[in-house]
Amino acid sequence: MRFDDRNEMLRPGYLPFESGVMRHDDGSVTIAALTRMPRCRAKMVDWWFGWLGGTDTYKLWHPVDHLFSDWEGRRADGHYHGARHLVHETLGGDGEVHKLRVHFRDPHEVFDPAGYDGVDGVAICARPGSLEKPINLGHMTHFVRNTDYGCEMRTRFWLGDIHAQDDGAPLPEAMRAGIRAAALGDDFCARLHRHSIEEMGYLADLLPVLYRQVTQDASF
Repeated sequence: MRFDDRNEMLRPGYLPFESGVMRHDDGSVTIAALTRMPRCRAKMVDWWFGWLGGTDTYKLWHPVDHLFSDWEGRRADGHYHGARHLVHETLGGDGEVHKLRVHFRDPHEVFDPAGYDGVDGVAICARPGSLEKPINLGHMTHFVRNTDYGCEMRTRFWLGDIHAQDDGAPLPEAMRAGIRAAALGDDFCARLHRHSIEEMGYLADLLPVLYRQVTQDASF
């Protein structure tokens, strides 16, 4: 599925493509991952992105791949909509260090607002971009739905809509096509898919206890 089809995620059940790498004719890519999170709730995942701080806590999320974490523009109460997460990470513990500026968004700006409000869950939405160049590489969401056993996370990276970080303006198509070809190779996409599965697996393991310890909220 493409970013234009994102409201399909608001429907109950599952879509035909829930995990893997899907390439499109224009060179853009959709990367999907599905993580089941027993004993977790969507509110815990939302809390995590507001609580997550510097490098020490970032490494809890993936002790091998995650190297550095800082924030721009996050409110004192930890609310992350509109903030930018500055990270360094590898995809597999070797090779290139990816330096990213992840621009978090209100999910009502991404999904149909009424449809989103009808979902028992939360969507963590952002534009992933470069920390060294003023461009974003596309869009992403971690779409979390509550279940009877906890919750599940359906991650989507819609990569290839290359645009300026400051105002969201699209770059010339020839430039966008060149960046897609250089940045979205098969090895990178396979590593990002694996990384998504791994980091959310780490989060599923640590979150139920961590959330209750920090917040003192023991409700399910």
